[in-house]
Amino acid sequence: MKLRLFSNPALPYRLIVALLALGVLWQCRSRSSATADTSTGATQPDAFAHKTSVRHARNFSVSYHGNYKLVRLSCSAENRNMVTTQYVVLVQRGTPKPTLPDSLADAQLIEIPVRTAAANDDGDVMRIATLGFTNALIAMGGGGIYDTTLRKRWEQKKIASIGYSFHSAPAPELILTLKPDVLFLYTYDHERLKAYEKLRQLGTGAVPVFAWQESSFLGKAEWIKLTALFFNAEQKADSLFTTIEQRCQELTKTYGQQRPQTTVFSYYPRKSPGIAHRNDFIASYFPAAGGLNLLADEGPHNPVEMTHEQVYALAKDADVWIVGDTSDVSWPPTTYLNGFKAYRTGRVYTYQGRVRPEHDAYDWYETADVRPDLVLADLAAIFYPKALPDHRLFFFKKVLLTKGAKTTN
Repeated sequence: MKLRLFSNPALPYRLIVALLALGVLWQCRSRSSATADTSTGATQPDAFAHKTSVRHARNFSVSYHGNYKLVRLSCSAENRNMVTTQYVVLVQRGTPKPTLPDSLADAQLIEIPVRTAAANDDGDVMRIATLGFTNALIAMGGGGIYDTTLRKRWEQKKIASIGYSFHSAPAPELILTLKPDVLFLYTYDHERLKAYEKLRQLGTGAVPVFAWQESSFLGKAEWIKLTALFFNAEQKADSLFTTIEQRCQELTKTYGQQRPQTTVFSYYPRKSPGIAHRNDFIASYFPAAGGLNLLADEGPHNPVEMTHEQVYALAKDADVWIVGDTSDVSWPPTTYLNGFKAYRTGRVYTYQGRVRPEHDAYDWYETADVRPDLVLADLAAIFYPKALPDHRLFFFKKVLLTKGAKTTN
């Protein structure tokens, strides 16, 4: 048709110009409503008006390709026999399945926005709820949840129990019965990685979560953006995270440069060796709040074992002791504890200040995952009580000291 059109000398010149103009307009319209798929060279409709970027997290990333998002999830935890990289392709619901390169042949494909979700870790549960998708949550670890709305939905059997992250992998039979569009799976060792791979083989939308391995508190908090990708809620996640990030930056600017600094350490002394926070995301709070972490070194970015003797040698003169226990009943004898300045002066704090014992629920594993600004404000008040005399601690409280130390400053 095109050859006959331009070979006809009787066709009016004005009509030719009009047809050419229409062609140019169509090309412009096509370019404005599509983006190039960099993985295949094909052009796909641009389905995502708002695109997020990752600034702090190191264990996930995302790129946009017309009608799908490519998510990269990685973890390098040699101490847990787990070094892995996984890819998830999130395809906009109602659009064609993309043609992917051979390098993504094993990638998980999930249609988005998801309509139902499950998670076996309280942090992922809270990220879903914070984004406003509580009604989409059909399964979580169990009833040991601090959030009252989620607890009520669990009691009403609107949310099923699939087992908690630390204790057991979700039963495949139950997951296959529930059929969530996505299962956020807390993956922290080789056994959990194998469980994830098995669930994938069974056709579930399992996604490994490595937020626990982030080395900074903002990196861990930024995983709310990962959750948002599955609901096309990037704009809301960006807004929430930016507000929290700015508040943390303000607190760090105000208290992170204090001189002299309050000295601090975090160690669980129930047995030797105990667990210490030397360089992980919990330890990353300390310098941001103006604390000098006496246990910090050049080691790995995860909790590590230390003996009582090692900790005593480094931290006996620390001003503040941070721990997860609420009392010292199971700690070593008083002769050891009184060797620590923080214990003698009663400046021993636990982050388990928000607990519902009747439900075995701890808000530290829920709200703290999405609100690091509240944690940072608490620590600044603990480190510099004279600077923040009216601050009411949100997560933290003093450990009940029963072995002869002071309980007040």
